Amino acid sequence: MPSVGDPCWRDAHGAAALELPFRVVLPDGMTRTNPAEWGEDAEVLAATGWARSTLTQADLDLLFPAPQAPSWLDAGFDTGSGWRVAWQADDVALLTGLYVLAKRANELGQTVPCVVIDMAGERHTLTFADFETLMLAYGAARAAESVGGAT
Repeated sequence: MPSVGDPCWRDAHGAAALELPFRVVLPDGMTRTNPAEWGEDAEVLAATGWARSTLTQADLDLLFPAPQAPSWLDAGFDTGSGWRVAWQADDVALLTGLYVLAKRANELGQTVPCVVIDMAGERHTLTFADFETLMLAYGAARAAESVGGAT
């Protein structure tokens, strides 16, 4: 991965590039290929507007933009009860783990309340049946959103 200060090329508009293009067209209509050769020719560089430079942080931000999470991830899942549950990967893992433990406790005949913390940090205590219903809806909605099927 390139770093600030690494060598680069700048086009006539000042945009950074890690490599020169394969082909350039000179003002007289002639073309030059093989940037390993024409990149050393000061006349061709001047005529095509290319110049040697170094990378800045702004260049790196443009060349390698940070991945953006889909906006639906930020909104979370509407439980239908006036509160929302987050569904970033860590949230899904925590809720799934809670569900697995609650299901096992239920199978063993233990009545253990399921405590879910919503996106606002509030605690909600659910019966296993209510939690299971929530998790089935949550899982279906998360799967649909992740493939772009739901709105």
